[in-house]
Amino acid sequence: MFKLESYITPILLNYVAKYVKNFRDEDAQVSLWEGEVTFQNLDLRLEVLEEELNLPVELVSGHIHELSIQVPWTKLMSEPVKIVINTIEFVAKLPDSESTQRRASMQREREKRASMEQPDQPKGPPAASSSSMVNKIINNIALQCHNIILKYVEDDIVVSMNVQCMNFMSAGEDWKAAMVDVNPVAVLMRKVLQVSDLTICLDKRNTAGRIEVCQEPVLYRCTLECRVLRKYNANTKDTSSTTRIGVFTKSLDINVSSLQFPMLIRLVKMLLDLKPPEKEEVPENSQDQEEATEGGEAQQRQEPAGQGVFGWAWNLLPSFDAQSPSPSCDNPPGHAFDLGLYAEELNFHLKNSEYFTDQSMGGIKRIKYSPILRISLGGLYFERSQLKENDWANIKAGLSRIYMEPLGAYRSEELVDRNLISTQEISEERSFIDKSLFDEHYTLYDRTWCTFNYEDYLARNTEEYMLFRTPVLAFDIIEYRVPKTNSHPVAESQLRDLGVRIQYRLLSAGITFHFSQSFQQKRKTLRQHLRNSLSRG
Repeated sequence: MFKLESYITPILLNYVAKYVKNFRDEDAQVSLWEGEVTFQNLDLRLEVLEEELNLPVELVSGHIHELSIQVPWTKLMSEPVKIVINTIEFVAKLPDSESTQRRASMQREREKRASMEQPDQPKGPPAASSSSMVNKIINNIALQCHNIILKYVEDDIVVSMNVQCMNFMSAGEDWKAAMVDVNPVAVLMRKVLQVSDLTICLDKRNTAGRIEVCQEPVLYRCTLECRVLRKYNANTKDTSSTTRIGVFTKSLDINVSSLQFPMLIRLVKMLLDLKPPEKEEVPENSQDQEEATEGGEAQQRQEPAGQGVFGWAWNLLPSFDAQSPSPSCDNPPGHAFDLGLYAEELNFHLKNSEYFTDQSMGGIKRIKYSPILRISLGGLYFERSQLKENDWANIKAGLSRIYMEPLGAYRSEELVDRNLISTQEISEERSFIDKSLFDEHYTLYDRTWCTFNYEDYLARNTEEYMLFRTPVLAFDIIEYRVPKTNSHPVAESQLRDLGVRIQYRLLSAGITFHFSQSFQQKRKTLRQHLRNSLSRG
């Protein structure tokens, strides 16, 4: 007789044991059958996390204070299984050569194990109806984390990130939390990640490794929402699939002091230079070596140049090997990926900061802040799309409004002369999210946003449409291969040898620059402060 508990319980406990050290699932089975089991003081398997996430940094430590699994056995078809984590801490650093080689070796072992697995081996309950029930339960597991702490230390720089709450769940067509049925053939999954109260601090430590004075957070209590759409057909997933990821924030307030500015520049440079661990192929014979060389060349043709921070983020997406197109596939063959970042408002404040001794507080060391500059951006987006097998990639970005003004001692007394850059008011405040995962009126979550035909792309993304989304500033980059012009049939291998073309478009309208007699003095003073900040760093 089929018992749902006998299949769900091992799956959940094995999932926890995969990421946690010294875990004994035998002690938790009875508690889980009662509806809830709680674990405390768990150490994470850092090598597993690094292997699966392919992070460009090395995790030094990872600890969970409390983890509980809640299973509503009487409502499994209508309520999700919940995994709740209270306080999880990570410490990270830049990887050295030894850790890089170790992670590359682990990657080879994982690929070797994956190649030896039998994909046709039956899994789960014997009955089809029971298997469908188990798949629905597993695919709708909800994750909730409270108090996530991440600390990164590099020389004299300490970066601390804290998230008060994070929720990861399945969603329906309206992107609200729901129990979703998964079709075993035509797979369409929507996932939502909600991040509340994200705070990032950037401090400097002395030669003893201590932070003398904590500075104001660079980012304070930010709220983000990430939506993931995954679509493919189980019969043709080797030839066609769609993955869309969108991140949206309503407001992003960044505050940087003159003491933090040089540290921020150093961090940006390090991020741009970071790379994920490279895969090292060790062929056993000349045939394997030849196949590995051909695979490497194909990967170079498919992947765009540059593997900086954006390339690393792109590598987090699922990747597939190119296969020949399937004639039964309705969508254009290929694996389409889309990453979009959207912000309704972004405010940047630059402050001058200096240490002083507060005698009223017992002679402790403190920091005095004075505002310098404020830059306010509105309705901005960044999108990157790629269709590997058709050698197509494009980047789109835009800005709907911008305002810049000096503050404090650099603020002009004249009202007309207070702003350095400004734009006109826009009529469509949310047009920058048009056709994105956050567009409530856009219901076609298919390939209409992605095309590998140059003429079709220009017809869909005209200059008028680009300025409609972001009327102040809009640009895009298109990378594609030139199609064959004559009518003679040409093999696909010959088509791939044709030249790559890159086109840039930059559109701008409605930006007003304010120049006056006092502008030159303001500019010189601001530039001098920035130079002083960099020299101190």
